[in-house]
Formats: sequence, structure tokens, C-alpha cells
Amino acid sequence: MASEEQRLTERLICRRPRPSDRGGYEAVLLDSEVEVRLRAAQAPPMDEVGVAERLAADEAHWDEHGFGPWALVERESGTVVGRGGLQWRALKEGNFVELPWAIDSPHWNRGLATEAAEAALAWARELGFRETVALITPDNAASRRVAEKIGMRETDRAVHAGLLHLVYRMLLD
Repeated sequence: MASEEQRLTERLICRRPRPSDRGGYEAVLLDSEVEVRLRAAQAPPMDEVGVAERLAADEAHWDEHGFGPWALVERESGTVVGRGGLQWRALKEGNFVELPWAIDSPHWNRGLATEAAEAALAWARELGFRETVALITPDNAASRRVAEKIGMRETDRAVHAGLLHLVYRMLLD
């Protein structure tokens, strides 16, 4: 593996996001197929300002905690195709390390989310975390499959960002 801020998988460079990733973040987070799985129906659609805020929050997470969400870059093309990695998430029982993932819809069904999630799990273990969670909307069957493929199990439900989510967990050895 590469440095603390970058991991290589078979097809991805998983790295700390930077301001120049804004266009890639926009491609992923403004993709209507992705967005419908990430926001509450009553919430306004994501826009360029929201994307800039998400990118800034991801960069700030790295600055504050020394780890954070990744920009997922396809190794072959150099294109940002998603977002993954690790981030703190507050749930009713406390704070947990979450594995977020979002892949631009033209790149779906290729196993990239699973590849990124497996890399994030390995990283969480290296950092000494004892548990990870993933928050997934009930109708997001693809993300539920990713969570199950990497060994996570549904344990609870939680409202996050005004939207019901299934809470998938994994204890790390």
C-alpha cells in the first residue's frame, strides 16, 4: 500500500481529496442516480454549493482526525469515480467510524464500491478501530449487497439527514 493518505487497489487510487477534485465530486454527487440514494425525498437536490461544502468537510475531517473520506480515482483513466474511505458518524449510541461509499452511476456493477469498502475496512483495522458502521437507505439494494459482501450485518435502523437508514456493523479484530 501507499502512504497514509493514499491506498492502491487493483483498479482504484483511494486518496485524500483535494480542491481540484471538485469536478469529480460534482460528477458523483450530482448524478441523479447516486443522489436519490443519499438524500431525503423532502430535501432539496444537491447543488454545486452542497458539493463544495461536502468536499470542504471531507478535507476538514482529514485535517482534524488524520484520516477521512477518499476520492476514488480509477487507475486506468485517472477519473474520480467515487467517494469512500472512513469518517466519524454520530449515532444514538455514540460516535462510530463509518464506511461511506458512492460510485458514479456509469461505473456501477463493476465491483468498485466493494473494492473501495474492502480497502477502507483494512485501513480501519490498521488504525486500530474496533467497529465500523455503514448507513444505507432500505431501498438501496446495491449498497446493502456491498455491505454484506464485506462481512457487515444489519443491526439497527437510524434516521440520518432526515432519512431512514439501515445500520450495518462489523466488529474488527
